[in-house]
Amino acid sequence: MRLFILDHHDALMPYISRINSTNTKTYASRTLLFLQDDGTLKPLAIELSLPHPQGEQYGAVSKVFTPAQEGVSASVWQLAKAYAAVNDSGYHQLVSHWYDISKEISIVTKVFQT
Repeated sequence: MRLFILDHHDALMPYISRINSTNTKTYASRTLLFLQDDGTLKPLAIELSLPHPQGEQYGAVSKVFTPAQEGVSASVWQLAKAYAAVNDSGYHQLVSHWYDISKEISIVTKVFQT
């Protein structure tokens, strides 16, 4: 298998409206990646989504971005990659560190219970 998807869409979508009501703005993202022969992952497409303006019952408003080399399209592609990278980093930090903290809390709780 040489295609992979980095899907943070469903995990982030419930929080996007609340985040975007502040000075911080973000999107939920899905990234389609291709595993190259040299072992690196090349992004083929990035989907960025916002909640529908008329409510969650209407789903998401999404736009798909693909690689570009020149002009405004190249700048927009770089921004899409930045949003995807921020989502991946943030999700990783939350999940991995929350797991570590919850594990430590569990251990400390058991120590104090004995």
